[in-house]
Amino acid sequence: MNQRDPRISRRDVVRGLSILAAGPWLLSCAATTPSDGAPGSNAAPDQEAAFPVTLTHKYGTTTVTAAPKRIVVVGLVEQDALLALGIVPVATSQWYEAPGGVFPWATEALGGAPLPTVLDNSSDGVPVEKVAALEPDLIIAVYSGITKKEYDLLSKLAPVAAQPGDYVDYGVPWDEATLTVAAAVGKPAAGQALVDRVRDKIAKAGEEFSGGTGAIVSPYEGVYVFGPEDPRGRLLQQLGFDFPSALLEGRPKNAYGWSLSAERAVDLDDLDVVIWLDTEQQVDSSLGKVWTSTKANVEGRDIYITPQGDEIYDAAFNMVTPLSLPYVLDRYVPQLRAAADGDPATKVPA
Repeated sequence: MNQRDPRISRRDVVRGLSILAAGPWLLSCAATTPSDGAPGSNAAPDQEAAFPVTLTHKYGTTTVTAAPKRIVVVGLVEQDALLALGIVPVATSQWYEAPGGVFPWATEALGGAPLPTVLDNSSDGVPVEKVAALEPDLIIAVYSGITKKEYDLLSKLAPVAAQPGDYVDYGVPWDEATLTVAAAVGKPAAGQALVDRVRDKIAKAGEEFSGGTGAIVSPYEGVYVFGPEDPRGRLLQQLGFDFPSALLEGRPKNAYGWSLSAERAVDLDDLDVVIWLDTEQQVDSSLGKVWTSTKANVEGRDIYITPQGDEIYDAAFNMVTPLSLPYVLDRYVPQLRAAADGDPATKVPA
């Protein structure tokens, strides 16, 4: 992924800075696609061809005049929304590695369709020439950080659904991203139904955690904080955990995340849950007693999510899509429950 934030690579930090060498998994494992995130079969036909549709985004507006047939995804996760709506893109963009950018929780939605091409955007930004060669009639960049220059170049090829201007780059909420994708492909009713199903699952899962506090962090340059505008941070809040105000001190403007000094690990002391995107060994090695002496650590309120633990779960946790969320919640909620009880004898499930 090309990262426009000069302070840190989003691809690096979300996977845990110390474990970037973890290899990809193969999709030969059994696919698991929860019904809560599966494509809907009861979409209202009177709304499913809503063209032309005009989308508002960071760089202005884009009008899609007809149902697209060749969709290229240059954002990092929007293929899941498309697949959930019964549409297979011709290309996706590489973030976590999976054939075609289609992950185990989404393979059922793929059906027997050919796998999309995967675009490598890891070095020089969006590969515009490769996108052009795919002859797209819609380019989706909602969960992205494309620049104005890239947007202008891509707009010469096809209508571009770019990231919204109301959020930091890579900070659009999963539900808003899904609704934008659904509108762009003329399926607003199906998109709303999909979002409603997953929102309901999140709401029910979060009933037991209301009023707690929690944060998602990484031991990068001290303590890297994934803020309240980060999709994973938003999910934690939707599950009932408030973001701690102390961690906002030192936050740069328009940032989805930021680094605090290692000494600031003491600010995690009273949290009900602390989710580390790295291994326990790396966290302890990086922060030492300033972390291990906190109540959050001593009382077992910590959770560790890494590719070394489970690559598929790690990817699903970080992608935050209408298909990955039901997959994640089945495992994440028991982890949160065990961590939040404050009893060090309660083992947090892997």
